[in-house]
Amino acid sequence: MTGLTDPLDEAQQLLVDLVWSTFAEHQEFPKFFYIDHFMRRRGHDAVTVMNSFPSVGGHLTTRHYRAIGWWGTDRNPDNDGQVYLTIAGLHHVKDDPVADSVSRGLLAFMRDMTRAQDAILDSPFTMPDIRVDLRTAIKHADVEQGYVQHIAGIADREWPGIHFSQSDLTGRLGMLTSAEFHSLADYLAAITIALAPPVPLAELPFTEPRALLRALNFLDVTSELVLGHKLVARPPMDRSSLLALDADDEAEFQAGLVVLTDILRDLHVPGHTPASGLGRLEGHLVGHLPAIDQAAVQLAVELLDQVRVLRNSAVHPKPSPRLHTAHQALGLPFPVRDFTAAWDSVRAHSERALSRLQEEIQASRL
Repeated sequence: MTGLTDPLDEAQQLLVDLVWSTFAEHQEFPKFFYIDHFMRRRGHDAVTVMNSFPSVGGHLTTRHYRAIGWWGTDRNPDNDGQVYLTIAGLHHVKDDPVADSVSRGLLAFMRDMTRAQDAILDSPFTMPDIRVDLRTAIKHADVEQGYVQHIAGIADREWPGIHFSQSDLTGRLGMLTSAEFHSLADYLAAITIALAPPVPLAELPFTEPRALLRALNFLDVTSELVLGHKLVARPPMDRSSLLALDADDEAEFQAGLVVLTDILRDLHVPGHTPASGLGRLEGHLVGHLPAIDQAAVQLAVELLDQVRVLRNSAVHPKPSPRLHTAHQALGLPFPVRDFTAAWDSVRAHSERALSRLQEEIQASRL
């Protein structure tokens, strides 16, 4: 399971501290162009670092919940959009009295939201107003009123935990039915459980060996018709043919993953960031096809990206939350023992995701 409270690496901590220090001083979150330049001057790619934070909930909403959030697509921030902290980010701010006060205020706010729901028991026919005033809540925690705007700034972006109204500084609980927490870690554990993915996907029925190749071809043809350009780079025949062959052992399984990952990486998508064509695909489609179902595109792209995670496990075989997630998404046990069945499952899920992309591109022009 992804750990929102797991220790951050040096670049992640630098980004959290940068966003927090700016917010703490100005009561406003910085814009991406500032974050981008700051991180670049210190030898880091901001987009890569932002996407590297552990996340949960991507299967439920169009946005992942993580320590850092931003305006833009789920992978690529808008240049003039804010980069902000969630409570998961606030958890990683250390030895800061302002952060401690904001944390106490947020926890008191959520405890009051929990208790406010008891009013429902006295009103069986009319839904009562169960919204809680932020100013009143922080008085209960003996938090200075001077931190109201700091607390409001984070609460406003704390869905799925909180429904917040900036207009009157009131809120109610989001997905949680109770939030009687006295530490941010306890709250984040509850959010992780609430946003946990469903049980592992069952193996999709594998149709026939050429289905994946056909899905790539249909996607390419549809892209040319709708977008005016081909999408799929053609690998040498001896490599692409591996997608139609069974895998009898681990070596053949890994060889197939390499070919499929390379095809997805080399998709003809304009731009250079991120380096993978698949990573740029969602933004490209949404930007050129306003009517497209972005949530469906995002889910398909995320599923295809799990093939890359699986392939990289051959180079970095140490188990990790991301590797477990990839196995789950692709219907694989952990560890893989039957490589023939595993390759069939990877091909079936990939064919389904590619077909979904093709269908959404085609539907968006209607």
